[in-house]
Amino acid sequence: MAAFHLHITTPEGNNWDGDAVSVKANGAEGSFGVMANHAPMIAALKPGVLVVRGEDETRFYAAGEGVLEVRTDKWVVVLTDYAEPFQTLEEAKVKAKELQHRQ
Repeated sequence: MAAFHLHITTPEGNNWDGDAVSVKANGAEGSFGVMANHAPMIAALKPGVLVVRGEDETRFYAAGEGVLEVRTDKWVVVLTDYAEPFQTLEEAKVKAKELQHRQ
């Protein structure tokens, strides 16, 4: 499968940097997904779960507000005020719900 480079960063620094096949995010206008060769775009993010699919594994992050940019150079950048990795989707959902209630 085609991949792109994904960079997740918070005010504390780089949270994750690596190749991904897809990323699903919680946008201000609803959830959306990005795959390789997606058209360039910038989207506002609201607190929720980021699902990052790689060639061999899937990562789950509880993420706060921020932006996601799809660049023309096969890079996707997520700038968020909070991102924490979790082992399971359910754990990430619990933390994301906490973040949503803080707003």
